[in-house]
Amino acid sequence: MFSHFHRTPRRGFTLIELLVVIAIIAILIGLLLPAVQKVREAAARAKCSNNLKQIGVAIHNYASTFNDKLPPLLANRGASFQYGGWWHFNLLPYIEQDAIYQAGIAYCTANSNNNSYSATVGSGTIQGVNVPAFQCPSDTTYTGSGPVTNTGWAGTSYGANASLFGSVNLNNSRMAQYTIGNLPDGTSNTIAVAEQIAGCKNGTSNYARLWTVTWSDQSWNPEIGFQTGDATWNQPPQTGVTVALANCDRARAQMLHTNAANTLLADGSVRTINSSISQITWQYALTPADGNVLGSNW
Repeated sequence: MFSHFHRTPRRGFTLIELLVVIAIIAILIGLLLPAVQKVREAAARAKCSNNLKQIGVAIHNYASTFNDKLPPLLANRGASFQYGGWWHFNLLPYIEQDAIYQAGIAYCTANSNNNSYSATVGSGTIQGVNVPAFQCPSDTTYTGSGPVTNTGWAGTSYGANASLFGSVNLNNSRMAQYTIGNLPDGTSNTIAVAEQIAGCKNGTSNYARLWTVTWSDQSWNPEIGFQTGDATWNQPPQTGVTVALANCDRARAQMLHTNAANTLLADGSVRTINSSISQITWQYALTPADGNVLGSNW
């Protein structure tokens, strides 16, 4: 006995149906991408904020170790220090990078010079060591080889406030006038660190924020608030800055996030500054002893 099965022929997609499905998928992807980008930016912004908090803890630990003193903006080997190094170098032991710090001191001692960046670390030198705590993921001007405007040197996305850390020149070093415990305007009203792009290009001039420098030169120093060196020292963070536009002001902070810049205050807290901040409020926050009250847009 034979059994006969009736098979219903399968119907495939028509071209129109296929195009409709593709269009729907494209729309869904278009809706999803901005959300993904927002999540990525939020994560990058949080990472930058955490880096600043880590730096804030390092500053206070340095002060606890050295009788309440703030780390110098620039240390030159001589009467005051055993080594030459920029502000970031002084914080290395307090962000779990003591091996790099000790290598720099040993090199300066052995060679009687300031060039801590020439010390051997691993297969290279300090000059090329990328320290994660000094890099903001939102800074697109920083690559594995350093700032795009000066590869081969390790850079940073965070500039120290020269008005706080480097207001006094002593033995060719730039040092703080006040300690962490006697800031006239208070630690919660004084900016310690602000975000900057590592690769800074203005017109045809290339600048870079290099944490490994051991000399004072505005072309390479990661700093803001340098009152005696730049006419624009008191201007608020820049928005819309890119290497392609060549519109970076080396003396100022930059907003690495959408209309926002993370800043570290001297009390160790992190504050987000938006593009509505006024010039005078920003100036008051940079200067540690002007006696002025910060504006309502702070």
